[in-house]
Amino acid sequence: MIDETTAGLLEAAGPQMYRRNSFRITGLPTSADRRTVRQRQQRITPALELGADVDLGHSLPVRLDDIRAAFDRILGDPRRRLVDELFWLWDDDGDGEGDGVGGTSAGASGSARSCPCPKTLHHDHDAAVRAHSAALDLEVENTGLSGDRQRLDEVTQLWSNAARLWGQVLRRAVFWDHVRHRIAVLDDRQLDESVIDTLRDTLPTTLVKPLIELAAAASTPADRARLALRARDWPLVPSNLVDDQLEEAAAPHYESLRATAKRASSQLDGGNWDGAAAEVYDHALPALAKLEALVPYARHRRTASARNDVAVLLNNCATAASDALGPAANLNASKWFRTAAELATDPATQQTIKTNRDGLSEMMATFTQIRTQVDQLVAAGRIHLARTLLLRVKSQLVQAGGPSGEIDRMLADLRVRPATYTPRRVGGGARALAWAVLLLLGILFAGFVSGLFGDDGDSGSGSGSGSGAPPASGVAVVSAAEITDNSPVGSCIGQESDWQPGEREVPVVSCDDPHWGEVVAYVPLVDTESRYLTAKYPGIEQVVALSRFRCERALAEFRPDDTRVMVKYATPGADAWDPSGPTLDEYTTCVAHRIDNEYMTAADRVSLDSPAVPTSVRMPTFAANIEFNAPVGSCVESKTDLATTTADLPIVPCGEAHWAEIVGYPVLYEEGDALAEADKWPGDKVVYAKARAACEDRTKGLSDDLRLHITYPAKDWWTSPDRPIYAMCAVSYVADNTFTGALR
Repeated sequence: MIDETTAGLLEAAGPQMYRRNSFRITGLPTSADRRTVRQRQQRITPALELGADVDLGHSLPVRLDDIRAAFDRILGDPRRRLVDELFWLWDDDGDGEGDGVGGTSAGASGSARSCPCPKTLHHDHDAAVRAHSAALDLEVENTGLSGDRQRLDEVTQLWSNAARLWGQVLRRAVFWDHVRHRIAVLDDRQLDESVIDTLRDTLPTTLVKPLIELAAAASTPADRARLALRARDWPLVPSNLVDDQLEEAAAPHYESLRATAKRASSQLDGGNWDGAAAEVYDHALPALAKLEALVPYARHRRTASARNDVAVLLNNCATAASDALGPAANLNASKWFRTAAELATDPATQQTIKTNRDGLSEMMATFTQIRTQVDQLVAAGRIHLARTLLLRVKSQLVQAGGPSGEIDRMLADLRVRPATYTPRRVGGGARALAWAVLLLLGILFAGFVSGLFGDDGDSGSGSGSGSGAPPASGVAVVSAAEITDNSPVGSCIGQESDWQPGEREVPVVSCDDPHWGEVVAYVPLVDTESRYLTAKYPGIEQVVALSRFRCERALAEFRPDDTRVMVKYATPGADAWDPSGPTLDEYTTCVAHRIDNEYMTAADRVSLDSPAVPTSVRMPTFAANIEFNAPVGSCVESKTDLATTTADLPIVPCGEAHWAEIVGYPVLYEEGDALAEADKWPGDKVVYAKARAACEDRTKGLSDDLRLHITYPAKDWWTSPDRPIYAMCAVSYVADNTFTGALR
């Protein structure tokens, strides 16, 4: 059973502990005797009941019921009154209202003047109350303080002062002498030395409880983390005890996560792995983010376990999709495996995810090898060998318990269109595909193909996907529907007029002869490291920017310092972006040529055999036209003042270490709008406000430890109203640290 002292402390604990204090509400000094209390009650309560304005000595919004309850606490059980005394001012002449807390308006009894405490004790206690009360008032009255630098500095100083002062006061023996003195003055048989023992044990945890509740209710991750850290540092309270209370406060988040996991598991059991993964990304990951700020997994095993459970769930989604869909699951499964690896906290789970990710890579490599080899056999006119190969592979798969649906589709294509065979995507009806089966298949397949060519002579010229030798002359496939259907890189184009970007085939010549250009790369455009660059068609401007960036990057990896050679590229149309298919659809073909368009010779050739050296590409972020800029979803390699430096920036894929990510180029004024405003430039403030609103709209859901960079057009942009006027939006971490991968 809880005694009245503990009950009073429990009532007081919380962000409103000083605002609900009975002495603050009534305007009475904490030393007021019962006679003084009753006189004030009899004077102000009837006036308030009649609706009169009464000066209570503070500006708190209180109701008549609040006043009545406050008087009842003071005049009721003395143990609850003593608790309220400890949490309000002891000096009667304090100017509390001027410091942001209510002052006193009623006179003190003679017993207050007889307090044997040193004056410094009252002063220090009241300073602790003022700092603590002011900090709580700021937190209660404002949301998202971490985003307001001035107020954040103010509340940080208040919390520091409150913790230091309360720690000093509670450690002083005279503090407890004061409590004994007040027990003697109140002279009630319900007050004895046991009350002091209870207060000594529970006062520190009562003082830290508001921080814990504020942390649990904070609206932003930054505020949750800030308040939780402050609670763990509170004096006289063991950090493990605070951790336990934070976990208790986080119970709704744990419960929300448990419910989400249950829904997702139910969908996965029903074969809906896409729905299960959507539950994770839409609900589980935000819940984990809240938990991480409040109860980080490095300190809390319960959070670590919750993270690991979500990792297992995503791993199972990826595995189920891969088992059923084969290569068609690559885009989603890769993403799910990557997220699962980031979340996993148990070594066994981490190893399982790694094994499964490696298995997915093995599967993709094996099916790519099968498609490529069948394509080469068909192109060489050896359809019977292609059919024999597929039948042998199917037999091995069936024996090993693997799916044969994709092989059946390849066989059907051979029957329907033997002269123009095109591999199709894997459907969704395949049975579970074990990684060991795929590995075995790869070994069997490699041996079988070697045997085929050993038995049947020369393979002829191929039209594969970038491995092997390119055709020395004739026609090369350079813009097939899927990247794997193209001829190998290294094909040479005789004349510039032969290169028609987007055309499936191009005439080629021997690279030993003078030629205009060389096919140096087929580069996927979608980047799963960026939330802003997905399988959704991004519009022609971004397709141009992406293709240019990818091809210039590919060329720079082989010729980083060569200014004699430049690159041209193909831009795939909107029909190439298929959110349900593999990323191989969305790619660009890169052709290198001399910058002066003279014929290339052996000295100019791009050596594709040498190891590629990753390097940045120099690009602008605020060019005359959006398509000239670094693409959305690419990243600025090193820290830069993006408001003043907009040209020749080092741009890298976001999968590499970088400082900031480019997230959008929102158009502020279309061509017609700009023309209408040519004679009345809106002004910096209006344009910046419009740019900021557009950039903030594109960055919804990002964590509060990220900083938004906005570059907006100046007045001179209005001199050329025949083009859209736009802003540039980029995001970096507040700490300016470099990072790898997607923004959170």
